[in-house]
Amino acid sequence: MTSAAAAPTRPARLRTLNAMLASLVGTEAPLRRDVDAVVRVFESDEFSAQGLDAQGLADAAAHLLRLLAPDAVLPAIAVLDHRDEPFEPLWAPERIETALGQVGDAPDVLLWVVGLQDQYLAGPKARSAKARLAYDEAVECVNAYAARVQGRGRLTVVVL
Repeated sequence: MTSAAAAPTRPARLRTLNAMLASLVGTEAPLRRDVDAVVRVFESDEFSAQGLDAQGLADAAAHLLRLLAPDAVLPAIAVLDHRDEPFEPLWAPERIETALGQVGDAPDVLLWVVGLQDQYLAGPKARSAKARLAYDEAVECVNAYAARVQGRGRLTVVVL
């Protein structure tokens, strides 16, 4: 495969997202296991998985939230996708604003940042203290810029 966007979503990322969303909405353990089983079936169908774009990831996360908490008021989901473009602090504020533009003026937003772990911690770099420090700095940068966004009620940042 030639691009990161064409690669199927990684199984660990889907399970981590499911676990994070389940704990966010306070879902009971049996339902978490059921949803996790559905996610695993989706993951195993690797021949049809073309990978999801940012909107597809947002739709999948929203669907998981609806499964986990059908009666709850759910946050709007925005995706900041760094799978194709490397993270650059200079452009981070603009990219965060663009990602948040996906949800308009929603008062409760979940900003899901994808691609940073792959960029900084993939393969042998995962053991490098320098790569881990660079990753931590990138996450701090995203959190700092997201905290500066004005006019929002609640903004939850999740980096996977």
